[in-house]
Amino acid sequence: MRGLRRLVFVALDRPRWQQVVACCVSLWALAWIVGQFLAPEHGPSALGVLGELAARVGLTGSGWAERVTETWQRSGGGLAIFGGLLWAATTERGQLPALLGWVAVMLGAERLGYRPAMLVAVAGMVGFILLLWISAQISQRLLERPTLFPHDVLRAGVTAAALAAVVPLYAPMLFLSRLGTPYLTRGPRPVPEQRRDDSGVTEQEHS
Repeated sequence: MRGLRRLVFVALDRPRWQQVVACCVSLWALAWIVGQFLAPEHGPSALGVLGELAARVGLTGSGWAERVTETWQRSGGGLAIFGGLLWAATTERGQLPALLGWVAVMLGAERLGYRPAMLVAVAGMVGFILLLWISAQISQRLLERPTLFPHDVLRAGVTAAALAAVVPLYAPMLFLSRLGTPYLTRGPRPVPEQRRDDSGVTEQEHS
């Protein structure tokens, strides 16, 4: 439970411009995923979700979504693999690759479909982490001072996978966080040790 709470705080802790981008990607991915579960056989594509949104706000008549869809369908499914590699490159301090990875996977799904694109992306991420883990095992046995350790690879891989998986839920989590913040009770902040020492010296001088 503590690890899940820490993950939520890490996912929410990002620059303001990334919060805006993360909300947009989160809502886009969430609508796409929910559409697949509500209509498994006729679920909307990722670009179809954007096209529907554009139609609702009055941006119709250009057919841009259809043209972009045709372009990506001719480009192959390499975007799904690239998206998985971007997921694997996600860290606590660098969460932007997770957002770009979701965009790549959703665009790759225009050709592969929802389930194959997700499986290819996950396979790409897991395969990359597994390759690093094997390299760490070899370097630990052959090198005197290895810089790649198996347990560090696994820990970084789990963190990357968790932060990538939480992207579709980012917008709801941010909304609930902002909604509940005024009702939370925060305890007093501990006084740093240096400040306590300084205050003690000041009291002795006055006495």
